[in-house]
Amino acid sequence: MNFDFHMHSVYSDGSSTVEEIFKIARGIDLKAIAVTDHDTVLGLEDVDKFSREYRIPFVPGIEFTAFEDEMKFHVLGYGIDFTSQELIDYSKDILDKLNRKSREQIELMQENGIEIPEEEFFAEGQGGPLYRAKLLKVLSRHGYVVEEEIMNSLNRFFGKDAPYYVEDGFKYPDFSHVVRLIKENGGVVVLAHPGKIKKKNEKLYYEILNSGLLDGVEVYHIANNINVREELIEFADKKDIMITGGSDYHGKYNKHKMEIGGIDIPVEVYYNLAPYFKNKI
Repeated sequence: MNFDFHMHSVYSDGSSTVEEIFKIARGIDLKAIAVTDHDTVLGLEDVDKFSREYRIPFVPGIEFTAFEDEMKFHVLGYGIDFTSQELIDYSKDILDKLNRKSREQIELMQENGIEIPEEEFFAEGQGGPLYRAKLLKVLSRHGYVVEEEIMNSLNRFFGKDAPYYVEDGFKYPDFSHVVRLIKENGGVVVLAHPGKIKKKNEKLYYEILNSGLLDGVEVYHIANNINVREELIEFADKKDIMITGGSDYHGKYNKHKMEIGGIDIPVEVYYNLAPYFKNKI
C-alpha cells in the first residue's frame, strides 16, 4: 500500500501546485496523502477540493516552525481544523511577515542592478510566500542562475554572508505555543524529522522528546539515519505514541530530489493516521 504524509506545495516552499501533487499521487496509486505546508492552512481548501476530485483521502496537515534555544525546528500538526479562524489568521500573519522580508530582498537585488519588477517575483509565490528557491526561480528566467542549480545556489545568494541575506525580523513561536495551536484546533502533535534536531542540538532533541507533549514522532524521513529511527521507534513504543513518515516532497525545490511516495513506510503509519482522514473513499 502506497501513501505519503509529508509534502509541500506552492502554498509554502514547494514547486508543485496542489493539483499537480494529486495528479502524481493518482498516477502512482497513493491511497492517502497529507500536504503539510509550512506555517499555513491556506492551501487546504484546494487539498480538500482535489481530494474529492481525484478520490484520494487526505489528512489535514500543517508543518509549524517553532523556535527554541536559538534554533528553528519543525512540528507537524495532523487532523487540524483547517477552517479554524485562529489558524487562518496565523497563516495570513506569517505570510504577511514573510512577504515583507521578500520585499527587502527584492529591493537589495534592484539596488544591485537586477532590474526585475517586484510583481514578477510575487507572481511566483502562487498563493504562498517567496521562499528563497522561488526568488531564484525568477532569477533563473533572467539568466542570473541556472534553473537546475537553484538548490545549490541558495547560500550564494541568500546565506548569512550573501548579498541578499535578510533576517526574519520576527520570531516564530516556541514549542509550547505551537503545541497549543495544534491541540486546541483539533490536531495531534508530531515532531518532524527529529534527526535534524538531534544533529544540531542534541540537548533540545531530548528535551522535546521527553516533554510529554508529543502525540507522535516522524520516523520515516530521509534525515533520520538508522540509529535515529531505531531510537524513535523504541521511544514511541515506550511512550505509546504514534510513528509517522513521508517523503517531505518539495518538487524541484529539494536537494535530495525526493519524489512523492519515494520513501518506504510501513502500513502501520497509514493506520495511525487513518482516524484523521477526510473524504474517505
